Amino acid sequence: MSSGNGSQGPQWAAWVKLDSWESTAILARAGVEVIVVDAEHTMLDLSAIARHIAVGQAHGMRALVRVPDQGPSFVQRVLDAGADGIVVPHVDGPEAAAEIVSATRFAPEGRRGSGATSRAGAWGQGPRADYLSRPVEVIAQIESLSALEHVEDIAAVDGITGLLLGAADLGLDAGRAVGDADRTVVTAAHRHGIAAGAAGGPGGAARARELGLDFFVGAADTTLLAEAAVNAVRRMRATEDHTGKASLHG
Repeated sequence: MSSGNGSQGPQWAAWVKLDSWESTAILARAGVEVIVVDAEHTMLDLSAIARHIAVGQAHGMRALVRVPDQGPSFVQRVLDAGADGIVVPHVDGPEAAAEIVSATRFAPEGRRGSGATSRAGAWGQGPRADYLSRPVEVIAQIESLSALEHVEDIAAVDGITGLLLGAADLGLDAGRAVGDADRTVVTAAHRHGIAAGAAGGPGGAARARELGLDFFVGAADTTLLAEAAVNAVRRMRATEDHTGKASLHG
């Protein structure tokens, strides 16, 4: 994800939380540019995640995975599944940022194991050099007071390619909303030449443009389905006449 593209407007992204690959196909048809498959707050297994990655990329989207934690084994597996990058929760300082970058890089720069017979390595049929040099996005979530305090140092870590403000967890950690945290994150990211993003509902798009965000995660497949279901039932119930019987008119 490129940084500093505020003049063009942010890339529009969505969380993928449901197992079915159709979620990703529907989001692609709607015009979503980036999916973030959520392995932190869902029950998705690696097979489902791999399907979402493949379907998203087949539809021309970038496919990121929010990993459940900073453990290297999960990171390695989703990267070998072909993910364009990872979103990492609770990166509270530069040391944690450096550790997660190490998990995405091969020796001698890092500790990622080689698995070139995976999808990322074209099942062993592509040049090994391409597999080893394949670029990986590493987006650190800023979602604690410690992370906000160290945001400049996190952004400066070689291999961190973006910052994503986690406003909900940041507010929980602080016990209150943290004013202008989004601007602080954007400023730090752009000062170090990396992408800045945030997550929220569709109503946050205006703020995303105002701040010059590079990407905005503005929807989730679960929430979109829930809202559609509520609205559909509301419309159906609105056709009931005064006797309580459903009407087929109108």
